[in-house]
Amino acid sequence: MTRARVAMVLALSLAACKVTPTPDKPGSEKGAPAPSAAAHGPIKVDRELIAQGRIKIALVERRAPRGQLRVPGEVRSSESGSAEAGTLVSGRVASLEVTEGTRVTKGQILAWVDAPEVGRASAELLRARARAALAARKLERQLELDRQQATSKNAVDDARAEDQAARADLLAARTLLANLGGQEPPAESDRATAIVRVPVRSPIEGVVARRDAILGAPVSPDKSLFTIVAAGHVVVLARVPETSTVPPVGTKATLTARGGAAATCDATATGTLGAIDTATRTTAVRIEPGAGCAWLVAGGYVDVAFPGVAAGEGRDLVVPREAIVDVAGVPSAFVPGATEGEFAQRAVRVRPGEGPEIVVEAGLAEGDKIVVVGALLLKGEMIRAELQ
Repeated sequence: MTRARVAMVLALSLAACKVTPTPDKPGSEKGAPAPSAAAHGPIKVDRELIAQGRIKIALVERRAPRGQLRVPGEVRSSESGSAEAGTLVSGRVASLEVTEGTRVTKGQILAWVDAPEVGRASAELLRARARAALAARKLERQLELDRQQATSKNAVDDARAEDQAARADLLAARTLLANLGGQEPPAESDRATAIVRVPVRSPIEGVVARRDAILGAPVSPDKSLFTIVAAGHVVVLARVPETSTVPPVGTKATLTARGGAAATCDATATGTLGAIDTATRTTAVRIEPGAGCAWLVAGGYVDVAFPGVAAGEGRDLVVPREAIVDVAGVPSAFVPGATEGEFAQRAVRVRPGEGPEIVVEAGLAEGDKIVVVGALLLKGEMIRAELQ
């Protein structure tokens, strides 16, 4: 009986221990939900990383974000930076004087074209020149006879009219030949044949970027033979979404090269196209590059940032975009711990947007210290610690 009584007492004591209530732990079903940061312990790193500047800490500020509008931009040749060269008549390429990549000056000959039409215009010029010379001599004789009172006024008037008509025909022939790109035959036409070869000249100074002319190939007025590009004569078309405010004329902008290059330069908005592209739902803003934008190349793309205060009246909690990283699908920042070299993850809620700064709607307060440089490094250390 004694042993039975002892066993019963022990059983009742164990049962009493099991039903004793315990406080809820953070994150349990009955307690308040714990933030996602509580799933990760403190992150400890070498203090040398802070000393070397690989990890930097700053205060959270309450203000309007700067440089919020960042859009892509296409580099294009300006009106004076690109030109096409060809002929105004049909013919065949007689010779090529330049190759792709050749630097040329304005008016430099790029090729010669044999053009029968120019030959006919040259022949007509020769005939008009001969008629004009004959009419001039006839008028001179009539004027001499008039001084001697040996001719009539009608004869003088007829000679003068014929001379004026011949001069007009000669001017018309010269104009036609010049418009066709031909050269006027020499004065001693009986000793030289008419020039029927037309030069193709560069309309601007620059570099031959494209050459479609082939020796002996037929050409026509509707075919371009050369493309000339002038270095430095470019503009940028920035594509601003229709949901964003279009920067007004005079707004300063910063152009940044893509592909990892560190090239940047200043520019200015000079106008808009005034219409929305239905395919991209954007408005094109014309950007004039500054003096330091010599690295821009037509056909390339750049990032265009419009610095300054974004539109809106509210003052928000603003942090650098690189201070916020994605941890298991949750935007997070890292805050310093009690000791140097110790950090903790803190989940935050951010406002969608573009630009070098981001607005934090929850998770941080004004004056909080966060990591603004090295957040990705701390994320990697946290993942490594979890794997270990």
